[in-house]
Amino acid sequence: MRDEWLEAGVGRALARHRAAHYRDVRYELRVALAPGATLLRGSLKVSVTLDARDDDLVLDWRVREGMVNAESRVSHLRANGVAVADARFVNEHIIVPASYLRAGENVVQLFFESPVSASASDAVTRYTDGEDGAEYVYTLLVPSDASTVFPCFDQPDLKARFRLSVAAPAAWTIVSNTAPASEETLDTTADKVADEVTDEVTGEVTGEVTGETLRLTTFRETEPISTYLFAFAAGPFDVFADAHSPHATRLFVRRSQVERASAEADEILRLNRECLIFFERYFAREFPFSKYDLVVLPEFAYRGMEHAGATFLREETLLFAADPTENDTLDRAEVILHEAAHQWFGDLVTMRWFDDLWLKEGFATFMAYKALESVVPRLDAWKSFHARTKPLAYLTDASRGTTPVRQEIPNLSAAKSAYGNIVYRKAPSLLRQAEFYLGREVFQSAVQMLLAEHAYASAEWADLVRAFESASGRDLKAWADVWVKRRGLAVVSVARDEGDALAFRVEQRDALGEGGVWPMRLEVLTRFADGSARTQDVLLEGREARVRIDGHANEEARDMVNEEPRDEASEEPRVELVFANSNDYGYGLFLLDEESRARVVASPERLGDDFTSTLLLGSLWEHVRRAEVAPLRYVELVAQVAPRLVEEVTLQALLARVVTAFTRYLSDAQRSGVAPRLESVLREGMFNAETLGLRLTNLRAFRDIATTVEALDDLARLLGGEAQIPGATLRARDRFEILRALTAAADVRAAQLLADEAARDTSDDARRYAFAARAAAPDAALKREYFKAFTEDARLHESWIEAALLPFNSPGQEALTLPFLERALRELPRLKQTRKIFFVNVWLAAFVGSQCGAEAVGVVAEFLRRESRLDPDLRLKILEALDVAERSARVRAKYAGAEEARTVGPCA
Repeated sequence: MRDEWLEAGVGRALARHRAAHYRDVRYELRVALAPGATLLRGSLKVSVTLDARDDDLVLDWRVREGMVNAESRVSHLRANGVAVADARFVNEHIIVPASYLRAGENVVQLFFESPVSASASDAVTRYTDGEDGAEYVYTLLVPSDASTVFPCFDQPDLKARFRLSVAAPAAWTIVSNTAPASEETLDTTADKVADEVTDEVTGEVTGEVTGETLRLTTFRETEPISTYLFAFAAGPFDVFADAHSPHATRLFVRRSQVERASAEADEILRLNRECLIFFERYFAREFPFSKYDLVVLPEFAYRGMEHAGATFLREETLLFAADPTENDTLDRAEVILHEAAHQWFGDLVTMRWFDDLWLKEGFATFMAYKALESVVPRLDAWKSFHARTKPLAYLTDASRGTTPVRQEIPNLSAAKSAYGNIVYRKAPSLLRQAEFYLGREVFQSAVQMLLAEHAYASAEWADLVRAFESASGRDLKAWADVWVKRRGLAVVSVARDEGDALAFRVEQRDALGEGGVWPMRLEVLTRFADGSARTQDVLLEGREARVRIDGHANEEARDMVNEEPRDEASEEPRVELVFANSNDYGYGLFLLDEESRARVVASPERLGDDFTSTLLLGSLWEHVRRAEVAPLRYVELVAQVAPRLVEEVTLQALLARVVTAFTRYLSDAQRSGVAPRLESVLREGMFNAETLGLRLTNLRAFRDIATTVEALDDLARLLGGEAQIPGATLRARDRFEILRALTAAADVRAAQLLADEAARDTSDDARRYAFAARAAAPDAALKREYFKAFTEDARLHESWIEAALLPFNSPGQEALTLPFLERALRELPRLKQTRKIFFVNVWLAAFVGSQCGAEAVGVVAEFLRRESRLDPDLRLKILEALDVAERSARVRAKYAGAEEARTVGPCA
């Protein structure tokens, strides 16, 4: 084994060597779960077939900083029955010398200890329910944290079969990747056998449980899965069984939430059941694992995690903490469908290395929306996809911090950095374009080929390209390389032909000025002065495509604007609007030509249906972000359009932009001038809109822009019950969000109202909401107290910090938060190492992205200049967040009458 391969983490060279020479891996784990324990104790038996015996065996074993050294956490190490006294512990690896090994099957056995954390800082988390005192323990091993729990080959392409046995209090339910094979009550209680170590390494392991009867649960062996997909959870769960599911799905919820779950369980299980049926049909392959459970966990670090056969889900996403809008319903459906799709794309077929992380995440999101069409048709999947997915992809991809979809990951210690909008938002958008470019049948056939060829194994982007080529009969390598290996996106615009009223060019240029060209198939919308419209497909394979239209509206487009057919013999009407991305198949920043832009601004009543309105107003928003359209004009325009919108997801997306423009782009004077009008529109919507969801959508936007005395009084009356939104019950999340808004506005009633609410509602969720709401107070001393807790309090759960970061950086408080900006940047290396996957993204979005002025931009720029040795991935993430701040400063300088018209960087 080459010494240079034994770097910390798992380097690419080591991973390739092991993938080439190790096979038929099996793990047999026996662990003890003890209430209140800070350590997980267990035994491990690893079986692996080696193709030769002349090389050392390398296991991965990482010990958290601050714990006793790695060697002390492993004992009784044996290889093929012989005690290993000379194993080496090098850079997060255990090296078993070749002298103990043989060609063929080898067996390594050992005991281990690993940390259990109450703050989600470790791979095994212990959660104590504040409502009934019950305790829950669960794992989260993605992307490469399995090796912090037990020694293993912690790389995605060395799939293994796991057999797990868990000794735990008999009152606890244990759930893992497979169903239990056996359960037995142990003869003794753990207080009599605490720390017991038997002579046999594979002997029974018990823990530190005091005085409780133990049960040993042994699970069936899994199918081959990657280490990050192995999981278990334990605690006094209640279980809802899906009697109609062919997969015997069960929904696990903590005991104190049974009443809350009872109202949601049937719909959750229906969504899950019907999407699995859809995926089996689409993929032409039955569900790939022996069973499928859903485990709902409080304060889970992610919305969901797709462990094979047992998806773990964040409680707040599944069990509504407020009256749900359609957007909340969609959010829940998307995560259920996304994680279910992963059972095929991610679990059955896993990316070979984390540089192809997008391959599983992009497919899971894309397939979730395909399933949504079937499972919840009322949500109009592709309109929802545009509203929730495309804008976030564009936000990152137009910044200097963007990356290619396929990111080079030299070591799995850097795998966390691959997670973000490019993987979760651009990748599915790319697949949507690929399906349109290749055709639906070709696309589906290729996907089925890939799954069939690589089942229970690994694949990479090149394998999918070969499947596309086989299904289509086309050479697609150049097309694929552009989309996956080039960073950034195209800015697509329309140029009209002055000599021909029915001719124009669709043009593209690289948003980052790096010379990129993206071949794509588009659907172009042309609307005429008489209200008729036409759509036609256009191939944009170079820098421009020339288009000529015949002026005759197709019926599908005519329905969009509700016009009567015109006399085809009449004179051709004038083109008043051209949009190059009708139905949103394309990926890029689609801008409006000057005349089309003027039409959108001048005639919002003529935009068409809700989807077309969203696309056109989304294009106009890009002009706002580029400082080409005044943000105040955009706010006024949406205020005109919003009362007519009937789709909640569309309305929510537009109002979110209005909140951004209002809080970040307008001057104080502009806000004061437009606030009464905007508050009036939203107030009317929240009390009188047609559906409860529309009323709640208006409420949440009203809350975020409330600045006048009248608006703050409205919020206080809603909180006190003097005013009521018809049909709504203000539950915990909405109540504390109102309190957060009052606190941020320095309302004199806020502190007492917040204290009263926190005393009234002492649930776990409410305590977290209250903590976040207090962070919004415009008080310098309190900000210092919170920042110290964020950075120094090891007991503070990550979910509490994440909930408080945006309130801490509330709009209008930039002067208070600017002093923390550089300190927040200096924390990044530590946070990268110690926090979960998305934490750094959230941290930067709050501390950098919430700033709006040139001074803050200068602080970040100076930090980047000075910290020349900063990890490249962190530098890119800072640039991504900085783009948001730069645009705010630029728009303010141009349109808000800012005194400092300082240049803050190029506009993409």
